Amino acid sequence: MSRPSLNKVFLIGFLTQSPVVRYAPNGTPVTSFPLAVSRGVSSEDNREYFDYLYIVAWRDLALFCGENLKRGDWVFVEGRVQVRTFEDQGGQKRKSYEIVASEVKRLTGCSPVVEEKHFEFF
Repeated sequence: MSRPSLNKVFLIGFLTQSPVVRYAPNGTPVTSFPLAVSRGVSSEDNREYFDYLYIVAWRDLALFCGENLKRGDWVFVEGRVQVRTFEDQGGQKRKSYEIVASEVKRLTGCSPVVEEKHFEFF
């Protein structure tokens, strides 16, 4: 018997790096880029906090992102959460959570984020 489930994500944020299209061994285009998504302004210290999520796009969507998006652009992303398991340089098994995009739209009318900020990824 199948159980109901849902794995759907909707995000609005800005790119902290420009996408670069790569090609999988079978020739399929793929790109990934970090997206900064605001958590809002903290009432304690009046600072805006962000979550940094990796977005992965494949095939035509990867080509679209590589050709039309750049660092600082605001985008809408629809996709799903995927957990990727890998071994780090020390041989330890690690997990990475990423968003596999099914749709990416550049938001017009939003000012690009152009300040030089240091973005940390954990």
